[in-house]
Amino acid sequence: MAYRLILPALLILLAGPAHAMPPVVAALGVAAGGWMAGLTATAIMGQAALAAVLTGIQMAMAKKPKAKTRDEITLNRIQPVTTGRILYGERMLGGSIVARATTEAGGKPHRRYHSIMPLACHEIDGAVEIWLGETLVWTEAQYRRDEAAGTGDPYHWGQVGSDYKGRVRLRVHNGGEDQAAEARYVAAAREWTEAHRLRGVAYVYFEADYDRDLFPSGAPQIRVRCRGKRVYDPRDGQVKYSTNPALCLRDYMLTPQLRGGPGWRPGDLDEDTILALANLAEEQVPLTSGKTENRYAFNGVLETEATAAENLNDLSSSWGGWWTCERGRLTVGGAAWEEPAFTVTEDMLVGGIQVTARKPFEEQFNTVKAQYADPENEHVVTDLPVLDSATYIAADNGEPLVLDMGELPGETGFARGQRLMKLALLKGRRQKQVTLPCSLAAWPVRLGDNIRVSLPRRGWTAKTFEVTGRTVHIGEDGVRVTLSCIETGPAIFDWRTSEEMPKPAGGVPTLPSPTAKPVVSAPTMTEELYETRGGGGVKTRVRLAATTDNPFIDAWQFAWRPVAEADPTLRPLTDSPEDQIEDVAPGPYVFGARARNGRGMWSDWAWSGATAVQGINAAPVAITGLSVQASGGAVAMLRWDRHPSLDVRQGGRIEFRHAGALSGASWQSSTGIGKSVSGGVTEATLPLKTGTYLARPHDAMGTPGPVSGIAVRAASIIPTTTVATLAEAPDFAGAAEGCSAAGGVLAMAPGATRASYAFAGRIDLGAVQPVRLISDIELLISEARDLFWQPSGTAMWTPPDARLWLGSTDAYGDVDLQVSVTDDAPAADPETARWGPWQSFDAADFSGRAFRFRAVLSVESPDYTIGITGLTVTALQAA
Repeated sequence: MAYRLILPALLILLAGPAHAMPPVVAALGVAAGGWMAGLTATAIMGQAALAAVLTGIQMAMAKKPKAKTRDEITLNRIQPVTTGRILYGERMLGGSIVARATTEAGGKPHRRYHSIMPLACHEIDGAVEIWLGETLVWTEAQYRRDEAAGTGDPYHWGQVGSDYKGRVRLRVHNGGEDQAAEARYVAAAREWTEAHRLRGVAYVYFEADYDRDLFPSGAPQIRVRCRGKRVYDPRDGQVKYSTNPALCLRDYMLTPQLRGGPGWRPGDLDEDTILALANLAEEQVPLTSGKTENRYAFNGVLETEATAAENLNDLSSSWGGWWTCERGRLTVGGAAWEEPAFTVTEDMLVGGIQVTARKPFEEQFNTVKAQYADPENEHVVTDLPVLDSATYIAADNGEPLVLDMGELPGETGFARGQRLMKLALLKGRRQKQVTLPCSLAAWPVRLGDNIRVSLPRRGWTAKTFEVTGRTVHIGEDGVRVTLSCIETGPAIFDWRTSEEMPKPAGGVPTLPSPTAKPVVSAPTMTEELYETRGGGGVKTRVRLAATTDNPFIDAWQFAWRPVAEADPTLRPLTDSPEDQIEDVAPGPYVFGARARNGRGMWSDWAWSGATAVQGINAAPVAITGLSVQASGGAVAMLRWDRHPSLDVRQGGRIEFRHAGALSGASWQSSTGIGKSVSGGVTEATLPLKTGTYLARPHDAMGTPGPVSGIAVRAASIIPTTTVATLAEAPDFAGAAEGCSAAGGVLAMAPGATRASYAFAGRIDLGAVQPVRLISDIELLISEARDLFWQPSGTAMWTPPDARLWLGSTDAYGDVDLQVSVTDDAPAADPETARWGPWQSFDAADFSGRAFRFRAVLSVESPDYTIGITGLTVTALQAA
């Protein structure tokens, strides 16, 4: 069953228990990768009710594809719902960011970033290293030294020399049942409380203040090298960290279902075979370096969303053997030669035997390739030396037949990986198979036993076989025990130190083989909008592309499915590693690819993680080619390139703002100018003013794109002179409603969405004259409070441009400068002067004697505010 960490509302839930496991006929469970296929036998259900009692109980959990491949365990994802994983031994891990927040720091909103990343769904022995991207930033050894010194910030303990030292805060929580919630996160983010203790979950807490140079691409990838789960050792009664695969298997099978394990009881396990394997795994094997290492070890991750059978396959791969349920108990074997204790003789047979002299050609191989996780290089999956046999190649008519085992699950030893490859090759070359129908005398034989067979008529005298299948048939003629066997011998497990190949400094190159199973990458996805011919409007097209290093591929197939659906849609075959899907609705999808070589062999499906198709929800790109020309001293002609986005050209718009600064202008420090134009046009006419014109596209759904700007100095061949200037800053002595002035800033009142300010002064020309009025406003539209929470209260809201560090770059407000004109003399009787209506203006010509002004401030919601530091009107006339 899958153990999931679910934090949609920052709560933690566990998946429900798995269904009961029905009994089935016993057969050996083979290791992953198919190289132990020689151990599999067809099981035949007995014809009597007693047969279910006589056979073992096999795991019968429904098969389903794993969501992750082993090379993905170091990646980071933003995923509040994630499955747990169980770590045995030592590996480098990434994880899913299940909680994150940005908070105020240094007086700036969204400056500080916090995140929680689970490592395992159990308590771990500890962290060894922490990497940010490709930089080592923390070690356990340094942490112990800093902890002993007891000085400085505990969140900086353990940090080693790098650009990040002292500029990030890190803490690894090992997942103990008594661990408390992360104190700094509780204090900083309102969505994380003392109740969020994550007991039984190991995780890393990361905190950093935004720094453009330190984090040019946003939050870094976090990887933690961990020592995994402590396990119980029945041999000495201790709970301790161990890489012993037998003890790891025992611990996994006894792990409760609510912690991601099968939840079996000790009585369901064959302790004798498990402890024998534990002792065997710790035997010391000499290396060419003069050192020794354990014969077998497991340093890997078990996914709780995988079936127990899949995880047992991974564990049994670490000793090159098998597991099965024999007579009601889980038993293991195949790790070393065991002398046969039982002999089948001719008088035990109750029927004719069946002998297969040689395996089919498609099951043969004489060359083995494999990979391991190199602990000296951050557990990067690395090729092992290719193992081949000239003898076997000659027996196969000189044709190299390659078995690609892929990554050996849980294997981090260079020499140990080679031993497993040899074991796979020798076991795979066993040819002769026999089916022996025996009397009840063969009842003591168990699955996996080595037996001797003496049949003089076939010339067999104490010939050794391994039992790979065992069925019991009860019929009218009595009880029959049928044994399926394959030849074996002690030479399969031989290993000499001289056989160890040296580790190359730059890795061992491997060349593709036409007989090898193809391996392809998960497809990458790009999307584009297109216009349908039938009038269906703008739709989304998805393009998929996959890669492979196999030059023998002759066909590709792609598949896709929404994340919420179980069954994928298969695409037609193509002869190129690319495909496109039309009319895809926005949402999260999983995309897959596979390839076929010239021999008709298909690769496994390679699936991408959840990938979001934005479609018409994607923000439009910035306007390009923006230019401006002054015309007649009063008009600015803006031109730009045709926008590439269909949903901007159809139903979208281009919005304009203006700032008085010639450089450094932003959307927040500008005011609206002119009216928006249709997204399909490429020019606009606006009032001419010195400063920077800003243009921003909006698609048909109203989603804004990036801002483009162009600076201009107002120029005219007609000379003008300044006849009056009215500047309200810094005193702002006029009448204010919904706003107030302090410290040279005219600011809106807290919570206000609309305000007005009437200028303290007026312009009186003394007589009715034509005049050009030009406004100049210096302002900043900012956030009134932390906007990590949406104004409506919905948690985890991202502003439209998706920036979490510094908040929104949008200006959710504007200042409208208005003028009212009169031909009367306002100074004589200002109350009775016949003032005209209020008119908005940026740069416009008017005729009148006197002019009064006001500014109307407005924001979309109380979460934003406007601060004005400059408010000036200049009156010009022809010289």
